[in-house]
Amino acid sequence: MKSETMSPPIDTLAEALAAIIKPIVKEAVREAMNLNPGGTAQSATNKSFLTVKQAAETSGLGASTIRLAIRRRQLRAQRVGRRVLVKRGDLESFLEADPIAAKPG
Repeated sequence: MKSETMSPPIDTLAEALAAIIKPIVKEAVREAMNLNPGGTAQSATNKSFLTVKQAAETSGLGASTIRLAIRRRQLRAQRVGRRVLVKRGDLESFLEADPIAAKPG
């Protein structure tokens, strides 16, 4: 009889602990797998050359925008086999070029 009265609080406690621990475990697993919240690998942040997709993710631009900048010769890139690689420094230079000036106030 005593165990029947204890069941609901234990279930509630277990649910409360699960709700607290679940996000912590998810984040730890994400870090262990080297993934960001979007599910893409963060290893691109350590590479000196990026694929078009990685350059788009890093810059926050679309892959088509990166390809257009390469085609217009605004962004330097190298073709290696079937891949197009962009040097991280070139991507940063491209993003920093032609900033929009602040409106005088």
